Amino acid sequence: MLTLETFKLDWDKQFPDVRLRRSHFVLSVSGGVDSIVLAHIMHSLNAKCTIAHVNFQLRAEESKRDEQFVRDFALQINIPFQVQVVDTQKYAATYKMGIQEAAREIRYAWFGALMQELSATENKNSEDQKLNALSPKPIPVVLLTAHHANDQAETILMHLFRGTGIHGLTGIPMRRKDVLNLARPLLNFSKKEIKEYAKANGLSYVEDSSNEKDDYSRNFIRNTIMPQVTEMYPNANENIVATAQRLKEAEQIVLTTVNNFWKKGMKLKKGMLSVSIAHWQKVLGNATYTWGLIKEYGFNSTQIEEVHKILSASNGAYIASDTHQLMKWGDQVQVISKEEGGEYLVIEKVAPIVETKYGKLHFELIEQFNMEHISKNANTAYLDASQLSWPLLLRTWSSSDYFYPLGLGKKKKLNHFLSNFKLSPTEKNRTAVLCSGDKIGWVVGIRIDDRFKIKANTPFTLKISWQEMA
Repeated sequence: MLTLETFKLDWDKQFPDVRLRRSHFVLSVSGGVDSIVLAHIMHSLNAKCTIAHVNFQLRAEESKRDEQFVRDFALQINIPFQVQVVDTQKYAATYKMGIQEAAREIRYAWFGALMQELSATENKNSEDQKLNALSPKPIPVVLLTAHHANDQAETILMHLFRGTGIHGLTGIPMRRKDVLNLARPLLNFSKKEIKEYAKANGLSYVEDSSNEKDDYSRNFIRNTIMPQVTEMYPNANENIVATAQRLKEAEQIVLTTVNNFWKKGMKLKKGMLSVSIAHWQKVLGNATYTWGLIKEYGFNSTQIEEVHKILSASNGAYIASDTHQLMKWGDQVQVISKEEGGEYLVIEKVAPIVETKYGKLHFELIEQFNMEHISKNANTAYLDASQLSWPLLLRTWSSSDYFYPLGLGKKKKLNHFLSNFKLSPTEKNRTAVLCSGDKIGWVVGIRIDDRFKIKANTPFTLKISWQEMA
């Protein structure tokens, strides 16, 4: 049963970090029974609130009616009112997305901006407060939405029908503290309980006519599937939500196990995060383990099988997400960020010209090279082609790198070696190394490795010229 007392008890259990009397709440109010009840409860508990309503202009006069209703309701209970009126269809057409996706993006973007404004107002003296250790902590601004237990059950079924892992079956989270500071305090209460609260407190509300149509998958589940299911299983909603809660607990166990596995296998090698193929093969074919790793690097669940193929692919093979690459290199799979600005380029074979971020490499394979023709220009390297294993790798140098500088006769940390060249910070950051396997063949534009130097009897010489971008 939903009452002020049961709401408060559930709040204290679910949100111990959010104090009702020392927070500012942005209430997402559409005018429907769920959001009206939430606003009424928060007002009755003397919480400081702002009602936020989005008019998506999707239902003509009905949209205007809803806006006016929420405006009047906010005035009636004396809560500040904010509204955003937007042409959702135009937005969706402009950015080539569905109406529901566009509405969600519009809604949460505006909520975020509104919360920032309110936070700045609430905490305008926060900079001064930081100077005083006894000053109160900044007042948090928290977005509240009126999702309830029936929404939870519908969401879980949608995820199940579309195909999902264990996380999708945990449903809508009670709390978010990422881009938005968001809580859903009605998630443990059913639609029936919410309507009973509205009736008991004489609350009026508006009905969204689009909810009666089965145009959207959620409406089809709500209007067609769930009524039939509950005829056979009267407690279906409650059972689905209870199962989701148990799955949340199971998910934490799975996450801990999976994360511990990858922690043991992930290494920072040559400045590059990597996992040994031998370690990965312990769970090869187990999608749960693979998903636990790759989801952190922008990959989606449909790429799991392709990721598994990388383990047995040829050297230099890779698969990419929007933010990272997973690349097979030697006995490792390397995790390469696309956002760090470094150089990381696989060179499959000798090519006349290879474009890089900061210049060009010119390759020439020469048979029986005459050593008298060696150029003393540091931007030209001559390597014994028979000592190279392909593909080659051009990458930004790492503080853990070492090589055998030509003429020095011993191993040298690259960091220490570069310090002798009086490079500017920019030049040093841009310095790249050309690698053959795990060995550095050339510190580009500076010095080759003694292990790859040519001799009088070298059958094939790889001449490489570096042309830095102007």
